Amino acid sequence: MKKFTLKFLLIFNLFCNILLSNELISVSDKIISLNSQLTIIKEQNASINDEISILQKEKDSLIKSLPALITSSSDFNQTQINSYIKVLNKELAKYKPSSNHYIKTQINLASINLDKIYYLTLSQISIAFKDYDQTPDEALIDAITQIQISNYQEIKALSQDQTQIYKDDIDALELKRQTYSEILNYLKDNSELFDSNFVLTSLNLQSVIDKINSSLNLNSNSINIGKIAIIILVCIFFILIPRLTSLLLYRIFITILSRYQNTQNQFKEQFVAAIRLPVFTFFIIYALNLSLIIAYYPSTINIEMKNYFDIAYSVVIAWFVIGALDGYGIMLLSKIAQKSGRKEVINLIIKVLYFIVILITILVILSKIGFDISTIIASLGIGGLAVALATKDIIANFFASILLLFDSSFSQGDWIVCAGIEGTVVEVGLRKTTIRTFDNALVFVPNSKIMSESIKNWNRRKVGRQIKMQVGLSYTTSKESIQNCINDIKQMLLNHPGIAKSGIDSALNSNDARIKYRQSMVSVDDLDGYKSNLFVVLDEFGDNSINILIYCFSKSVIWGEYLATKEDVMLKIMEIVERYDDASFAFPSRSLYIESIPKIQIYKGEKSV
Repeated sequence: MKKFTLKFLLIFNLFCNILLSNELISVSDKIISLNSQLTIIKEQNASINDEISILQKEKDSLIKSLPALITSSSDFNQTQINSYIKVLNKELAKYKPSSNHYIKTQINLASINLDKIYYLTLSQISIAFKDYDQTPDEALIDAITQIQISNYQEIKALSQDQTQIYKDDIDALELKRQTYSEILNYLKDNSELFDSNFVLTSLNLQSVIDKINSSLNLNSNSINIGKIAIIILVCIFFILIPRLTSLLLYRIFITILSRYQNTQNQFKEQFVAAIRLPVFTFFIIYALNLSLIIAYYPSTINIEMKNYFDIAYSVVIAWFVIGALDGYGIMLLSKIAQKSGRKEVINLIIKVLYFIVILITILVILSKIGFDISTIIASLGIGGLAVALATKDIIANFFASILLLFDSSFSQGDWIVCAGIEGTVVEVGLRKTTIRTFDNALVFVPNSKIMSESIKNWNRRKVGRQIKMQVGLSYTTSKESIQNCINDIKQMLLNHPGIAKSGIDSALNSNDARIKYRQSMVSVDDLDGYKSNLFVVLDEFGDNSINILIYCFSKSVIWGEYLATKEDVMLKIMEIVERYDDASFAFPSRSLYIESIPKIQIYKGEKSV
């Protein structure tokens, strides 16, 4: 048994040394060793967090170094690889398990099969990377699947006594399987590290670098002028194109949305200015990224560098999207708002888009830093109660803004009265609603407070703004004159073009046929905001006057037009009263009647008054 094992391990070691660099094998073995130490420490004392953290950091560092080791390995000879695989298979076929060595042999065979799957996969990645054959995803997925389905049924079928004897060997086998699976999964999750160099390989970059160096008679130990020259050209190119890209993006937006061409001239500079800086920053970052890739070529850049660049890309892209929304999105959405009439909806959409862009950017940054996004989302269920209690007002205001959006109680520009505040709605935000009062103060009202209060919306009326007044006639006015005044005022209002009339100014006169059917279910005049009541009646005998009540509605609900109509009505009422000689407007007065005058006695020596 020992002779066979030594022979077999010797052959496999020779195979690995030819197949891969010794450094790559050494790193893989170190990772297995670190996993073993971590397992032992966790089993013995789970509270040694510092030591576990040190070992975990060392393991992570080794795993991150693997992509560069794989791509920098020497070229592989596929013929030699296949020949050594045949040798291994022949040696495996010669050996027949016996009752004495069966268990040990099965464990050794399982371990060697894992090594074969793992190292052959690394060789496929390296060959594909250098020859631009294919991306490594397929090979990695196949290898991970093979390792995961390796269930070692013969070993698991051992009795409890046999398992206890070979427990250390079985644990080492399982540890190797888990380690290889962890490494291959890491390579699969970060397979984009190899993609960048696939592109450079397909462009035959190495031959260009070699030609530049050979033309300068540089040896392999000299500074790589070829790489430096290409890096300088890349930086110059990407510094010059941002302005052209901004104009190109502007042209694309204009072409897609050609119906708004009347705004092109005034909007062009604003749009280009909004996206110029993020576009310039993006190309600068990309130039630095590409320069590092070229500098490391044919190896790959470090995964940490790649993550830093991904974070920078995420921030710049979010910056660009927000700039595009500020530059073109607001103009486009304002056009939609003019048609729909719901300005607050468009405003809320813009704010939600900002929020979504920022949220996605934060999640991408967290994932690149190393946080597990799925774990963070899952942990919200545990910490959700604490977060909800701490941010209950914010959450209440946010959902109140959504309810206000669908409730349609008011729109931007409406004149409302709510929570003791009267004014014009300026903006409906995610947390608060902004109202401009008539004394020109700006008031910010939390959305949750608005939802809990009654709202009086003066703009939700189409026809009818109330005119209510009393005309006081003096008590010297005759009954006939009062009756004539009432009739004349009523007739004047019926003939006035600015006063709403019953039966004429009604929702039922709309061209929408559905309104007539809705009348049986709801008062459509009250629903749509039509008021046309008209009353002119003798109302009361006041202290100083006989009062005539005038109650009607102007057709226009616009304040300025309403005031003009009311003024004209009042002037015409004055003309009507002046027609009758005994009719006059009463004014507050008080008459004093003295029943008797007391006698005043004047004494001698006093002067009479």
